[in-house]
Amino acid sequence: MTRSKGNPATDFQPRIAGFVCNWSAYSAVEMAGASKEEYPPNIHLVKVACLGRLHPGLILKAFELGADGVVLLGCPPDDCHYEFGMAQAKEVFAQTIKLLNLLGIDRQRLALLEMPLGRGDHFSRKVTSFTRKIRQLGLSPLSPAKG
Repeated sequence: MTRSKGNPATDFQPRIAGFVCNWSAYSAVEMAGASKEEYPPNIHLVKVACLGRLHPGLILKAFELGADGVVLLGCPPDDCHYEFGMAQAKEVFAQTIKLLNLLGIDRQRLALLEMPLGRGDHFSRKVTSFTRKIRQLGLSPLSPAKG
């Protein structure tokens, strides 16, 4: 994505952290690359064995380290390699939302998205939409640039 000139609202390029399940979700990321799907370059992905293994503390750490938004990319429940991953990811997501509320961070800065196997177009659309939403919200309240 290119930056436009002169408009601070569109010049802001949010820092997005993404945690990606190793299975269906990561295949969608790989397919996006193989298909040359365009998506924002400011999303930094971390592959994890299963999204259900994440802890709210790790997600909050991403915000502490400067992420303006965090996206969790998991497998659809019927395609989960471990059968329980997305159910646990939904619990972690709900716990993290409660913590974000306590910290005064807009819950829209965190998203949990299902990525069907090999759907690079789906990945591209969803992360582009999420990045647009974070751009509208502006810098995270925890952003070092804000201080």
